[in-house]
Amino acid sequence: MSRRLTRVLLPVGVLLVAAAVTLAVLQPWSSVAETPDDTKKPVTAKAELTTLTSDLRLNGNLSYGASISLPGRAGTITRLPTAGTVIGVGQALYEVDGKPVIAMRGDRPFWRDLGVGVEKGPDVRQLEQALADLGFGRNLTVDDEFTAVTEANVKAWQKSLGVTRDGIVKLGDVVAITAASVRVESVKAQLGDPAGASPLTYTSTTLRVVAKLTDAQAREILPATRVTVILPDGTEAPATVTAVDPGGQPTDKEGETTPATANVEFDDPAVAEGIGLRAVKVVFETSEVKDALVVPVTALVATTDGGYAVDVLRKGGEIERVAVEVGLIADTKAQVTGGDLAAGDAVVVAR
Repeated sequence: MSRRLTRVLLPVGVLLVAAAVTLAVLQPWSSVAETPDDTKKPVTAKAELTTLTSDLRLNGNLSYGASISLPGRAGTITRLPTAGTVIGVGQALYEVDGKPVIAMRGDRPFWRDLGVGVEKGPDVRQLEQALADLGFGRNLTVDDEFTAVTEANVKAWQKSLGVTRDGIVKLGDVVAITAASVRVESVKAQLGDPAGASPLTYTSTTLRVVAKLTDAQAREILPATRVTVILPDGTEAPATVTAVDPGGQPTDKEGETTPATANVEFDDPAVAEGIGLRAVKVVFETSEVKDALVVPVTALVATTDGGYAVDVLRKGGEIERVAVEVGLIADTKAQVTGGDLAAGDAVVVAR
């Protein structure tokens, strides 16, 4: 993780450490009133030198992203896809009155019939660009004007679909989608239904992770933050935060608002294919200490002066209490400094 991102996320790590230290104070594993019982053989663990990393772990879920409702149109539904179908530009999303409704690349909905004589507009440009992308751009200049050349290319495209070659793209004949392909999420209509209501919903075809955040985390975490996603089988996949939504938008339930979330995209989305929309972990590295002398958290003893100590089993069986300072705490281990303690020393842990 870059220095910039570590600096941004460090307060989160500090909060984790503070919480862990507070726990140690409020519920110490050994009491200051306790003294080692020489009649019992102590349970020990060795102090060791290691790299200690404190990270923020969030719960997330695999997702195909936001669900979008397909607009309805006049007529009767005569064909529908099944949920999970991937449909690309130039292909039929569904069928009305025996005619396909075609997906075309574009970032705005079509709102009128398009043919020779219509006023210039950005929808004409979008249609012409979509035709050219599909291979129907012979002698075509992509602009806001629907010309005879545009009409000729529309007719050629209509011929390829097997529909009436009238050179007019009627409202509802095409639907603009913002990607090269979409995935049918759910089908809400049945064959024979009026097509006026939205017949289906669709999503992106790319798996990503949506992780819930607290309000504080939503302020701390920035887009472009590198993370690691832990899949259900334990596989660790590199990924990047692409967007942070602060939430707070009203929902269908009265008084409820949307939570803050982070969208996380895999470096290689294929790593998550075939496992379903499962729960995952998103790991944000926040701080790291190299060559840290660490002991189990359960070896810490709270002292009367508000500090900490560890009980060290010396040669000959003598137990010596050594005052230490506690640094980073992570993964049930605590960094300790100061005092007569070295790697390999046996420290007494709570039973």
